Amino acid sequence: MGILQNLPNIITAIGGLGTAAFGLVDSTKVFWGGVNRIGFGTIEAQVKKLTPGAAVNGLSQEKVIHLLRANWYNGMDVASQKAVAKSLIKLGLNAGNSAAVADAAGVDGAVLQSVAAKMATGTALTSTESDVFARFDLILTALLDEAYQNGDQRYTNGTRFVAAIFALALAFVGGWVTKGGGFQDYAVSNDMWRALIAGVLAIPLAPVAKDLSSALVSAVNSMQALKK
Repeated sequence: MGILQNLPNIITAIGGLGTAAFGLVDSTKVFWGGVNRIGFGTIEAQVKKLTPGAAVNGLSQEKVIHLLRANWYNGMDVASQKAVAKSLIKLGLNAGNSAAVADAAGVDGAVLQSVAAKMATGTALTSTESDVFARFDLILTALLDEAYQNGDQRYTNGTRFVAAIFALALAFVGGWVTKGGGFQDYAVSNDMWRALIAGVLAIPLAPVAKDLSSALVSAVNSMQALKK
């Protein structure tokens, strides 16, 4: 029963270790973006295919990438990021790059070039051109959705991996300090393995540690009441 009584405290401590690890992960963002850089490469590669050459209205491909990177780093809502990217790609569409954009999107290059030229002059589109542009819009949405979803998944997995490294390091050092003595004795002891296990458990346990701890406290109290 003593182990059960201490289990909520153990879970809370492990959850605190995970929270500290995620805090260290977040602190890396001040160093040239840190973990924020994870995942954006997928988005950048896709956007570059859809913004070939120099764009009009003073927005070069480089400026477009910088703006999208800033939105990614600042944690803007993913749906809003995709909407901004889509608007910038359409804004950069012109007669000069429409063929390359059409190739990347898989639509008729000649028709899209005609659409770009007419949009620049405000000329009405034909039904065929409207159909192609509508298809382009849907394909563009799908391509950006894929890029951002993949990027977001890579960011999530990447931050968890980095947090796991921090958690293991913190657990290892914490166990060493608690045990005292020489490093070699600690490195071959069971205490080191207990500390590393706590580090492994810290990442998945951190978000639910409080709720799980409360549930265990209630369970222990119920068992004690039944025993009486």
